[in-house]
Amino acid sequence: MYGEVRWTDWSEDHIAGHAVTPREVEDVLFARPRWCAKGRDGTTLVFGTSTAGRLLLVVTVNEGHGVAFIVTAREMSDQEKRTFRRKVGWTG
Repeated sequence: MYGEVRWTDWSEDHIAGHAVTPREVEDVLFARPRWCAKGRDGTTLVFGTSTAGRLLLVVTVNEGHGVAFIVTAREMSDQEKRTFRRKVGWTG
């Protein structure tokens, strides 16, 4: 999917407002299980887990050549958690 993440001060500050770290975002993008869906305005919704076990939603924009720009990241809602577990068979 992605091989690299492009961070800006804005994106790091924005996810910090949701109590998510850059490391957790990279956990979701570069590990499995994860599930992706089309978002609005050309974004991709990436649902996955951090190494600490947090269920996170990361919103990305594909900048091409395997580079992701991070729009936002947050904990999944209860409904998103149920969907994620069903889609990937995750029981953690």
